[in-house]
Amino acid sequence: MPCRVELGRRPGDLAVAIDGYLEPVTARFEAAMTKLWQAVRELPIGEYQYGAMHRLLGSGITRDLERLLDGEGAVDWVLDLVGGGRVIVRVWRGDGLTTAQRVGRRYVPEQQLGARRGAGLWAIRDVVTGNLVRDGAGDDCKVLLFSIRESAQAWIARRVNFAGYRGSRHLAGTE
Repeated sequence: MPCRVELGRRPGDLAVAIDGYLEPVTARFEAAMTKLWQAVRELPIGEYQYGAMHRLLGSGITRDLERLLDGEGAVDWVLDLVGGGRVIVRVWRGDGLTTAQRVGRRYVPEQQLGARRGAGLWAIRDVVTGNLVRDGAGDDCKVLLFSIRESAQAWIARRVNFAGYRGSRHLAGTE
């Protein structure tokens, strides 16, 4: 049975692989999960592992896997093969980045032109939207400005840390 997304959103591309059995494949979520499940079904694994992988990959319900991917953006399972040996089943977001890494790449400190003699305050550019980051929302929000580059970088670092914290809370089921 092909996988379907139940959360009402398009989760984007996934990459899937199984050491020695499936070379990395990047495709839309549903197609990648179907390809992975077809390969896992052929692995010489025990009944318990097969049942667990079926519930996660072959049941058509993707909620648990999406929740795991919302954490760090990658999930690995080590499966014991019947007769000895192990394989690693890996699923990751198509870009291969963790959530924290994605956030870190999204923001870039940018020095603004000063009113007098060249360089001025530092702002943060959101490379996804192309806009400078603003404080708050609505008509009253202003561009976030910092007197030195390190302060702008510290703001970005806090966002990265928060993304990592959110990721671990997703995995623990507390968010």
